[in-house]
Amino acid sequence: MAPPRLADSSIGAAINALINGAIAWFGFKDSAAVPLSVDSIGSPGVTALGNAASMTFALVLIKTCITFFVFRSGVRKSADAPVALREMQFLPTGLRIAVANTLLAFGAFVTLAVIWQRVMGTVEVAPLVATVVVALVAALATAFAELRTKTEVLVLARASR
Repeated sequence: MAPPRLADSSIGAAINALINGAIAWFGFKDSAAVPLSVDSIGSPGVTALGNAASMTFALVLIKTCITFFVFRSGVRKSADAPVALREMQFLPTGLRIAVANTLLAFGAFVTLAVIWQRVMGTVEVAPLVATVVVALVAALATAFAELRTKTEVLVLARASR
């Protein structure tokens, strides 16, 4: 049970970047410029970082749950895997990992976005740039969720021996 590697997450990260980038593009393409951030946190309207924040929350929650089930399924096929790992249940263990990953990723992203907004203020970018920002955040969120889920499952299985 080798530790997970970033390279193992690259395909899923690329797929989620393409999917979420395409979704963002359809929302941004008709605009002359898209605000990356605006001067007021309570400002109405769509911003690239606001779009990326809500996407991060949903994506990390969903990706963590999927990764838990796929990883556990693969482990159950291995005779070398510890019993604690093969018998790990989604409730409460997987759900706790999903909630922790989601809160950590969302909280970190929002914190960084607020600092960006405070320092940079209103920044408008081309729709393509806003789309690339959302796509990059999707790739990072996917890799984070997958790596952290696999690592946490392995740590919990080793601790219960």
